Amino acid sequence: MTESSSRVSEYIQEVSHLVWGPTIRPELFARWSQGFIFSEEEKTALIQTSGGPCAVIAPVQAVLLKNLISKYQYSQIREVDCATVDQTLAATMTELLCQCKKPSTASPHTGNKPSSPPPPNPAPDNSPVLRDQGPFQLACLEDPLPPTPPNCNTPDPDQPTPQTSSAKDYTLFHSSVRLRQFDSGHSLQSHLESHLHRYKSQYGVLLFLYSVILTKSVSAVREEMGDIGESLIEVTQGHGGQGLINLLITGRASPYVWDGTKDVGGLSLVGVVGRPVVGFLTRLEHLRYVQVGWYLKNPTNPVWVMGSETHLSVVFSWCERLVTPENEVERAKQVFGWYDTEGNRFIQADHLKPILATLDLCTDDDYVQFMLSELDPDRMGVILYHRFVEAFSNSDQSYSPPDTFLLYHYNGLESSCPQNKIQYAEGRVTLQESHVGFTSSQCDVLSCLGTKWPNIDIQWSSFTPSLN
Repeated sequence: MTESSSRVSEYIQEVSHLVWGPTIRPELFARWSQGFIFSEEEKTALIQTSGGPCAVIAPVQAVLLKNLISKYQYSQIREVDCATVDQTLAATMTELLCQCKKPSTASPHTGNKPSSPPPPNPAPDNSPVLRDQGPFQLACLEDPLPPTPPNCNTPDPDQPTPQTSSAKDYTLFHSSVRLRQFDSGHSLQSHLESHLHRYKSQYGVLLFLYSVILTKSVSAVREEMGDIGESLIEVTQGHGGQGLINLLITGRASPYVWDGTKDVGGLSLVGVVGRPVVGFLTRLEHLRYVQVGWYLKNPTNPVWVMGSETHLSVVFSWCERLVTPENEVERAKQVFGWYDTEGNRFIQADHLKPILATLDLCTDDDYVQFMLSELDPDRMGVILYHRFVEAFSNSDQSYSPPDTFLLYHYNGLESSCPQNKIQYAEGRVTLQESHVGFTSSQCDVLSCLGTKWPNIDIQWSSFTPSLN
């Protein structure tokens, strides 16, 4: 069904202001006016024609790869037929729209600690992996422009994109947008599969972004962003802000990358409230501008969006176990610290059950009482830090962290790939016992990956990828 034209115009105006701010710069709008275009060289890799829209394209690519690597090996992914790739893209878009409707496990401006939700169970036949959380609002154009040629020459992302008259006229675009509402994820995906060409055409990326915001609601996105003066797209350079990246990765538009809630100057600011299906790493952490929390570094699938100062790319792997015992000990320490708010290195015994729930561990009463007998043998009503850490450090683990595995890197900018052709870069990762030096050409990639895997070394099989 469709909304009345006057109400749709009001919705789109609100979305436009949230995305672009009070004024839209024509050259930035032109750079974002592209569709979801697949490369001819890598049939599962999306092309980014200019700088800016990687804030949407990279998360979509990451979730699309997550869906593919659950069914295919690397050699098979490169041979997947176009119809299957399109079907997976429609399923990916549906999944992201379902995700942004999922109820949050923490509310802004509260002191509640988030719990870590269990990973969603994969659903068969490319159906949405999250429960239906309708209604869904889908932004569309009744008469979209023809698809952008997949082999077009990509301009320098730091230079303004040459504009056509249609790309300049953002007023015409916004006045032409129509909304369709769907009550279930299945009906939404069915529509996307039959009308996917509209999102592979010019403006497709913006139409999907607007759909995410309209489905979640402008007010909910603003509340999660916290700063009502900020827009999702940076008004000077046209890059997506962290709130936009998090909205696509986690379903929440928080501009923060830490876990849970932090008290900052008396304000309770909510970051990431649970493990997402794909993660996020940033070179800004290597530069010590931010500290990415455990949730984003340890998603439920081995796929990460990677950020430099100006661009997003993706890394992915088939490694079965990337959340190592050492990571779990660090996670337990972090959650303990949430409850040891004064830094006394002990917590009240009644905090044990919510801590176990946050760590996705058993919370049956018998098990909790057993753990209390181990952690508080003198029945003092408190749990000491060193006892708590020892309980996790000495747990019987039947697995060990991987010492070596294959990792693949995707960069959607053709100008950043060899011979201007998008290719996945394959690298063999070796986790060393001590620091490994690396050349300047590898510095950006390794420094970013090193925030997840310290002492990492990579040997790239064909070419060294770029973060920009």
